[in-house]
Amino acid sequence: MSTTSSNGDSPAVVAASPSPKPDTSADSGRHVRDETASRATTRLPQELDYRLRGLGTLEPDHVPVTPTRMDPHQRRRGPFLAKAIAFLAVAALAVPLLQHFVIQPFAMPGNAMSPTLQAGDRILVLKSSLLEGPLRSGEIVVFRPRQALPCSVVGGHSGDLVLRIVALPGETIRSAGETVLVNGRPLSERDWYDPRFGQVGSTPIRSTTLAEGQYFVLADNRSDACDSRAFGPISRSSVVGEAIAIVGRHGHVYLGTP
Repeated sequence: MSTTSSNGDSPAVVAASPSPKPDTSADSGRHVRDETASRATTRLPQELDYRLRGLGTLEPDHVPVTPTRMDPHQRRRGPFLAKAIAFLAVAALAVPLLQHFVIQPFAMPGNAMSPTLQAGDRILVLKSSLLEGPLRSGEIVVFRPRQALPCSVVGGHSGDLVLRIVALPGETIRSAGETVLVNGRPLSERDWYDPRFGQVGSTPIRSTTLAEGQYFVLADNRSDACDSRAFGPISRSSVVGEAIAIVGRHGHVYLGTP
């Protein structure tokens, strides 16, 4: 007599059916994760992140000290001050030397050179020793008369004079009416003289032939007769220098050329 199970299958069939195996996938995954975590927690110190290699704890006595950098402005201040002091010292020595050997300031004593130079003008005079070549007609020179002047200078000045050269060594100068003649030809003055008093002014020029090293000088203000018309030619050795610039007028800075 055959028997059947309650579900209709024979016992043989039931016996032959394999028993279900436990699901080990989840346990396997947990095992892998636990093993990975275990290895991570048991990693040796030398296996730490390579970016941290070489860093270690230093003893307090071996902590490197960063050197203090000096402010670059402080480094520059010392040499700058030294250079400034040296420059001022050189300038203090140079100004007297320049005045003695190169350039001399001079104040116009009167209106003899009006309208070119006015009374009280401050001018710079280039020393005679630095003048290159012979003096030329038209140059304004400062000179020191060797003899007592037979005329008075407007402004009461009795020392150095400032006048214009109009004739050179070897030339003959004279006046004819209101015209100045040099070697028989009219002198081209390019409006040097004051037109109010004309080219000759109140005192005519006697015929004078200049010797070597002599110069005939006239004032631009021809009404002032204290020039070579009164005291004759001047010598080259009496020339102090040539007026090269106007630096002051009426008490103010004024830049111009005579």
